[in-house]
Amino acid sequence: MRGLLFLLISLNIWAVGFLQPDEAFKPSAKMVDAKTIGVEMIMGDQIHIYADKLKVEDADKKDGIDFKSVTMVEPIVLDGEKVYESSPAIRIALMRTKELSGDKKVRIKLSYQGCSSAGLCYEPMEKTLEVTLDASKVPMSESSVLKAPVVEPKALEIAPPPPPAPKVEVKESETDQIAGVIKGGSLWVIIISFFGFGLLLSLTPCVFPMIPIISSVILAQGKGMGAKRAFFLSLVYVLSMAVAYTIAGILAGLFGANLQAAFQTPWVIVSFALIFVLLALSMFDVYELQIPNFIQSRLSKMGSQRGGIIGIAIMGFLSALIVGPCVAAPLAGALIYIGQTGDALLGGVALFSLSIGMGVPLLIVGTTSGHFMPKPGMWMDVIKAVFGVMLLGIAIWMIGRVLDENTTLLLWGGLAIFVAINMNALEPLGAHPSWSSRANVKALGFMVLLYGISLLVGGMAGAKNVLHPLDPFIAQVQAAPIKAQHKKFEKITSIDELNAILTESKGKKVMVDFYADWCTACKELEAKTFSDENVKTAMDDYVLVQVNLTANDEAARAITAKFGIFGPPAILFFDENGTRQKEADIVGFKEPQEFIKHLGK
Repeated sequence: MRGLLFLLISLNIWAVGFLQPDEAFKPSAKMVDAKTIGVEMIMGDQIHIYADKLKVEDADKKDGIDFKSVTMVEPIVLDGEKVYESSPAIRIALMRTKELSGDKKVRIKLSYQGCSSAGLCYEPMEKTLEVTLDASKVPMSESSVLKAPVVEPKALEIAPPPPPAPKVEVKESETDQIAGVIKGGSLWVIIISFFGFGLLLSLTPCVFPMIPIISSVILAQGKGMGAKRAFFLSLVYVLSMAVAYTIAGILAGLFGANLQAAFQTPWVIVSFALIFVLLALSMFDVYELQIPNFIQSRLSKMGSQRGGIIGIAIMGFLSALIVGPCVAAPLAGALIYIGQTGDALLGGVALFSLSIGMGVPLLIVGTTSGHFMPKPGMWMDVIKAVFGVMLLGIAIWMIGRVLDENTTLLLWGGLAIFVAINMNALEPLGAHPSWSSRANVKALGFMVLLYGISLLVGGMAGAKNVLHPLDPFIAQVQAAPIKAQHKKFEKITSIDELNAILTESKGKKVMVDFYADWCTACKELEAKTFSDENVKTAMDDYVLVQVNLTANDEAARAITAKFGIFGPPAILFFDENGTRQKEADIVGFKEPQEFIKHLGK
């Protein structure tokens, strides 16, 4: 009877022109990282799979490698049935049950059934997929590993099934809601919404460092800079920045690879900081920054100014990847959509609109830099010097990601003293001092000098905070030590460490902060939100954990892949049983009052 049924279905497929089963469903499996298998299902046009028919099982339970957990995205509802209309993007976390080494083949039994929207239902199917992995890199099953794996809400659990539990309503997180804007909105709704998100993100610290960059780049173009030319060059910078964000975002959504994090290696940061130093020196007229003569002559023959345009485009592209690599809720929402649906085109449109929104203030700044360009003279020198100082500040801010905080403080002190001396802070006022602008500048310069000296002295004494350089001396005078800037977080770098903490903290709520030294918004969270006294009180009920993603190594990529995090800053919450409360996820910076309100929920 089963053979006859299959024959009838096959004849129907052939007669009507439906896809053959192997054309409608194309499953595959590959290693996502050393201890995670990814299973994908490429489906034909107008094909869907029933969620309750999709099962993933270990085809060989005696091979010494077991499935620790299986997760997949949430299905949609179609005609009252939960279905997948695109690949469910299954992730299988592995663990060893015995000592193994070398290459090992793992076999996965995949069961599924689906239908065509044109009116054909295929019979249930089974496929056995096989992947080869390095068994020595799969973590060993130990008592420190959670007995109940932490999985995504509504993720598929593998046998043996958990005991029955009362159904609870799982609310969507902020990023899931934003992903829903793409999934359910029209193209223009997506473009307008994400453009608005970008305008809001332009007010965050991740975009601020780009303001002096674009101003200096426009100023460096020299004479004859009108508003139209400045607008065009600013547009080149902003579009290049948007392209970089879009490409990085699509890659992160499709492959889970954080391209921006890859650009945070020390040699890249130091190289880019040196570029800003060179740009700053040209602002101080140490040398004239220009294209080599042989390139200039070639460009002149071509009758264009492509050299400047190309340079600005490259600066915009690299600025997006190196200067502002922070993740916010709208960006994460777009990445979640791309990761779940594989629709890089629509997700890319959302990311591009987001980037253009972020670039609007830069476009305004760059255009006005050309429009209000003063005539050559003293004012031009002053403005160039101001931008030169700002570029040196960005260079110190960037290189501070790879230097210790004391050394960075010394560099800030040196810059402040350099500025003070150039403001003639140590020069006499003359025989007839007056309340002139010169005297006012001199007074301001003297205050900058005192601040620079305090930074130098504080840095040599072990201070770390640029706003509190004299803390080491105050601590010696006071009977009690100074309060910590924020509550102490337990620092970790791997999944195993987090699992151990969740096991030991049963009965307590856990808050996990994903942080990186190169993330501006992460540092703002620490300095402004976590240091707020009311926030510290609100966090008393939590075990505080911080995952350091600075290295962007295999351990960092594994833990971000496990929890679906595309980059810092991100904060996850676990209840007293060690279960992740996904609806409580925070992505991006939050003000203290907003953070307290979130904890109160």
